Amino acid sequence: MSNFNYYSLPGFGEQCRKEYGFSDSCIIGDRMIVTEQTGMNPLTLKTSLNFDEEAAQAFQNVNDLIVQTLKDAQPFVSIGQDKGWDRVVKIRAFIVCLSSIREQAREQMVHSIKKWCPNHQPLFTMVGVESLPFPEHHIEIEVDVWLI
Repeated sequence: MSNFNYYSLPGFGEQCRKEYGFSDSCIIGDRMIVTEQTGMNPLTLKTSLNFDEEAAQAFQNVNDLIVQTLKDAQPFVSIGQDKGWDRVVKIRAFIVCLSSIREQAREQMVHSIKKWCPNHQPLFTMVGVESLPFPEHHIEIEVDVWLI
């Protein structure tokens, strides 16, 4: 396990790494695993009360994390100047109380996937959960990224 390279975003990502002992992403061979990114702004630590805004921030956080991880991984990984989402092959969204916001959540996910992945159609799973570790969070997104 010690030969894997782990990465975190500045702000809350680094805070979690220090306080809780977990990272935001890991590169293993030709694959990057991105853990669940919430809709919280990682620098201000604020989360919108509006689900659509929170989801949009979560997608932005995923992109920022992929781009930052690729930057931090240089020269070990060199795949060009793609946007973060260009190489996402699988998305998993965990949404609190999904049954009560199913239509809104589905519409927001479709909108965001089409926005961030205009040239490909990644695999997608949306799962309803009772709660997330931090009560102000209502969505977490994790992705698998192909680096070749």
